[in-house]
Amino acid sequence: MDNSNITTRNPIHRPCPDMAGCSDPKPELTQKSLETVRQLREKFGFKTTKQRAKEHSQYLKQLAVFQYNRDMMAGGAK
Repeated sequence: MDNSNITTRNPIHRPCPDMAGCSDPKPELTQKSLETVRQLREKFGFKTTKQRAKEHSQYLKQLAVFQYNRDMMAGGAK
């Protein structure tokens, strides 16, 4: 297996010569793996990075509104 065409910044992240699938990856197996991951995420409720980021952004907006309203009820912003 020839890994010389794989670009890495740190040699520790290069695949080992005996890693299966690195020399000749099969697209149909990759798609099957992605589908399995999607099903598991759905089954167990795991979220993607984008979903978590969206929820965090919504939380920060709600927090800002709450703090603004709290400050206004206490006599204005400080």
